[in-house]
Amino acid sequence: MGWAYNTPESAVNNGSHITSVAIVFTAASLLVLSLRFYVRGWMIKTIGADDYVLAFSWVACCGFAVVTILQTKWGLGLKNVEDMPNENLFNFGLLQYIGAPFYITSIMTFKISLMLTYLRFMPKGAARTATIVVIVLCVLFHLAFLIVQINLCHPIAMQWDRTIIGTCLPAVPFYTTTSSLTITFDVVVMFLPFPVLLASHIQNRKKVVLLGLLALGTFITIIQVIRIQTIRSLTNYLDSAGVIMWSSVENNLGVIVASIPTLAPLFTFFVDKTVKSSERSSRGKALYALRSTKGSARQGSMPLGSGVHGTDDRGVGDSDDRGGDCDEDGG
Repeated sequence: MGWAYNTPESAVNNGSHITSVAIVFTAASLLVLSLRFYVRGWMIKTIGADDYVLAFSWVACCGFAVVTILQTKWGLGLKNVEDMPNENLFNFGLLQYIGAPFYITSIMTFKISLMLTYLRFMPKGAARTATIVVIVLCVLFHLAFLIVQINLCHPIAMQWDRTIIGTCLPAVPFYTTTSSLTITFDVVVMFLPFPVLLASHIQNRKKVVLLGLLALGTFITIIQVIRIQTIRSLTNYLDSAGVIMWSSVENNLGVIVASIPTLAPLFTFFVDKTVKSSERSSRGKALYALRSTKGSARQGSMPLGSGVHGTDDRGVGDSDDRGGDCDEDGG
């Protein structure tokens, strides 16, 4: 049997690759999220709503990854429609239906978490108002996306039971439109704090770091563009494998990007620790060199007749005296 249930070994299947991607990115986002909570909860003790929202986002990412992995066992990743057993279609479609809410929730909540973080350094003013407006619009858009996704077919069960007769919205136009709007929100969210950061009085070095980290979020936008291209090439239900795999990358990267700016105290701690360790090592080497120099100076200033050379001198002198005595006796 192949990777998927009820399939032969000869069936071309990308399921193991999709599974690996889901596991690796979900584990990576969990690691970064854990570091975020360590910094916020232990180092600076300022855990807030943005942290809890992002934790909820990771739970949704994890749920989506679990559903994706299970779906590969029922045919996700198969290259040829002919290799898809009819007995797998029901569970394949049901898992795809279950996974969509996890995905939509994950991409909505990581954006909300990031904007709640922005509000920490936007106590008042137009920037704060604009951020709150974008949060509301983001929630409304993703809720609409979720409602339409759940009711994409009528009856709803038609999405996983192909024996039911009904109607469905055209999938490609729907997903292309929602992905385009998602890109718009990604761009707005990532560049929303730039005017405030550039006008603030924080150090230029920190500005560059923050702006650079936030700019990493543009990579998520690139993934959305890739998803759109993949969606446009959909010809059958198995072609969704690429879309689902990139979705797993996207939502976990969202958690990572939303967490990285909060890890600055951790980076500072390790840099300071490294610098102090280097300074201690340098002082130790300098002290050792100084002691060695003093020791050499003391040895070089010893009087004749002391130490090794003194022993040799006494030996030579004593020999000469004894030799002279012998000569006198012999004479």
